[in-house]
Amino acid sequence: MMHFKFSPNILNRLGEELIPNPDQGIIELVKNSYDADASECTVELVNTNAIGGSMIISDNGDGMDVSAISEGWLVLGRSKKAARELTSLGRLPVGDKGLGRLAALRQGSQVILKTRPKHEPGVEYSLRINWGAFEQADVVEDVTFNVQKNSTDKMQGTDIQINHLKTKFSRRDIKRLAKELLLLADPFNNLVAFRPKLIAPEFSDIEKQVNNAYFENAEYRLKASVNTEGIAEASFLDWKGDLIFHTKHNDLSLELYKTVPAEFELWVFLLNPQNFSAKNTSVSIAEVRDWLSEVGNIHLYHRGLRVKPYGDQGDDWLKLNYTRARNPEVRPSTSTVIGRIIVNDPNDLLIQKTDRLGFIDNEYFLELKRFAIEILDWMAKERLKEIENKREIVKQESTYDVTDAKTLIEEIIEAEVPQESRAKVRKVVLQYESAKERETQALREDLQLYRSLATAGTTAAVFAHESGKPVTLIKKLAERIEKKGQELLGKLYKNSLEQPVGKLYQVSNSLLRFSSFPLHLLKREKRRTGVVDVHKVLEDIIELFQPFLIDGKIEIKMVKVDGNPFIHGSTALLEAIIINLLTNTINAFNVDGGRTEGRIVMIYTKIREGYVQITVLDNGLGIRDLKIDEIWLPGRTTQPGGTGLGLTIVKDSVFDLGGKVQVVAKGEIGGAEFIVELPLVGG
Repeated sequence: MMHFKFSPNILNRLGEELIPNPDQGIIELVKNSYDADASECTVELVNTNAIGGSMIISDNGDGMDVSAISEGWLVLGRSKKAARELTSLGRLPVGDKGLGRLAALRQGSQVILKTRPKHEPGVEYSLRINWGAFEQADVVEDVTFNVQKNSTDKMQGTDIQINHLKTKFSRRDIKRLAKELLLLADPFNNLVAFRPKLIAPEFSDIEKQVNNAYFENAEYRLKASVNTEGIAEASFLDWKGDLIFHTKHNDLSLELYKTVPAEFELWVFLLNPQNFSAKNTSVSIAEVRDWLSEVGNIHLYHRGLRVKPYGDQGDDWLKLNYTRARNPEVRPSTSTVIGRIIVNDPNDLLIQKTDRLGFIDNEYFLELKRFAIEILDWMAKERLKEIENKREIVKQESTYDVTDAKTLIEEIIEAEVPQESRAKVRKVVLQYESAKERETQALREDLQLYRSLATAGTTAAVFAHESGKPVTLIKKLAERIEKKGQELLGKLYKNSLEQPVGKLYQVSNSLLRFSSFPLHLLKREKRRTGVVDVHKVLEDIIELFQPFLIDGKIEIKMVKVDGNPFIHGSTALLEAIIINLLTNTINAFNVDGGRTEGRIVMIYTKIREGYVQITVLDNGLGIRDLKIDEIWLPGRTTQPGGTGLGLTIVKDSVFDLGGKVQVVAKGEIGGAEFIVELPLVGG
């Protein structure tokens, strides 16, 4: 009879190559301890700061007899866990194909297994694996093992010692492993009867940080669930535990969720001084932020143990950061929440990938994600409603406040001001009211202007995003023309099609850069107030404008003052100033009679008496047909098709930054010259 035989190389593919991350292999062995009903599991690293160290994984689980070793532990690609029978402690096994442990066992050149079965007290079985023996063998089946039986006074459990490790563990590696072990069994659930530990100083450091558990400092708490019928509900509570919103399934989804039953719990933190002071807590924002940096994000627990990579740093599996960028007022980020989705899955509907990193994207897993995302959408929608309601109340109250204030002023004048002075006081009050009304009217007009600009900007961003698709198609078609042309025409291609196809590449690349322009400008983080590096912003803008400058045959020269001038404000405001001035200079070259060759734009910076001076000038025709004091007015422009808003935005942005701006109609090199002065930080 004949049968399949396997080369020893298959052990490499199923071990190191299938699960290349050492942490992941170790976690798989710890999961085996969980499946064996262990309450304790320790991972000990010995001399692992250099290659050749050892690793010992010990537990107090049920252990294995000879049959379990032969028919289970040594069989790769099949596991008794496939039957999914409950353990004596009522656990559903979390292992799958029996491949996970191989990744860890192959980390060293030798493995020593010692196991003491629960039903055979005083007995210990041991097995030694020397991986070098497989290198001498033709097929895996040629290497045999001898299981030894000895007496022991140790309690039930299993010890796996892996010697002569092929890699060393840095402090960073150990810290990462410690965190993986701590988060594996949901450290925030006191009812969990399984606590893996790492014997290493780094473990106690991070254990203390993880177990601090600053849940009471969360601003909000979300609780949601989906049952066996696919019906969901959710509640949203404040930091005191009082219910703010509650919803049933119909407000979440028009369809049932075709997934496994799940519990979703989320704590949302607002990391600002106002919220913390309101709670009268002694905890600092820095402490909570450090804690969230270690354990934050939304983790997925399957049958009591965490599934990687969901909730790892950098893994935004529920798109928290993406949705926050669109609506930061009501959306949390991965760094401001801690949450967990808990599923039991007795029917094996969620299937882990072969490399053990996450689940296969089948219908049940995708529906689980849809449930979580729609719960988060509901939370954001309800928070937005609450914020808008508060705004409306403030608007209404402010109207009443003004009326009440006027009534109070009149009462005080009547009661406190002498008769002969009342007319003068009333006149001054009236003058003040008129001035405030003019200011309010100006603000209303500005608000309308900037709402229009915001609409134009967001619309441009949408168009820019969508335009990338046809432009990419143009590029792909150009590639096909190039390939087919060379194939069919041979040498004739160079003379007939090479130049126009090259132009298609050039145009499509330019269009792709143009389409990224509005998206670059609308990044939310640029609107945050703080210290701004002037030279960096200038350099970034010049790089961004390169496609426009190349197309317009414009040479840009930048001369920077020594050092790095910083201002206080936002990148968005400084960008608004420089981009509008640059756009103005580019447009100035395109007027009738304008220069077509030797076009130059200069930008230089100076430091003067606590201010950074930014000068933008060109060698165009200068400012014509418009009075200097009129160029700042909204709608005033000499450019055909121009909006007349660019310089208005410049003036307002400079004002907001506490600076001043002036213009010379014909400057140093012939064209318009704009000089912006902004106060330096500490100036």
